[in-house]
Amino acid sequence: MSKKKIFVVVLVALALIATLVIAVPTVAASASPPANPTQLTPANKAGALVRLLLIQDETKIDTYIANAVSAGKITADQAVKIKNFWTAHHKQFIWNFTLRRLLTARDENNVKTFLDKAVTNGKMTQDKENKILQIWEILHNTTPATAP
Repeated sequence: MSKKKIFVVVLVALALIATLVIAVPTVAASASPPANPTQLTPANKAGALVRLLLIQDETKIDTYIANAVSAGKITADQAVKIKNFWTAHHKQFIWNFTLRRLLTARDENNVKTFLDKAVTNGKMTQDKENKILQIWEILHNTTPATAP
């Protein structure tokens, strides 16, 4: 290579390096800071509500809400709204969550055992158990049970 070509390549390389030295800090400074994972954002709101609704002990809920208020993560008004939401929806949510897991279970004997215990404990009626078993059998391509 001639001296002229080497000189041009070196100048282009220096110009590129100088541009990067100026551009990288500028771009980094203009980027928004990452969200604090302990803050409730639209991205993690659904997960937080699911975890909250899965808790069945009211004293635990009260403790979690009080801790969030004292840490400044939520306001007192938000705490009241969260508690009211939990009170209105946690029983229905846990049942729907359990039902979904039952319907996706592979072993019909385990499903039947669980439902039999629920009927024995008075948590559901025999008709409801039969309907759930019919749905399970339809979903798992077995011969549907006959309705009583």
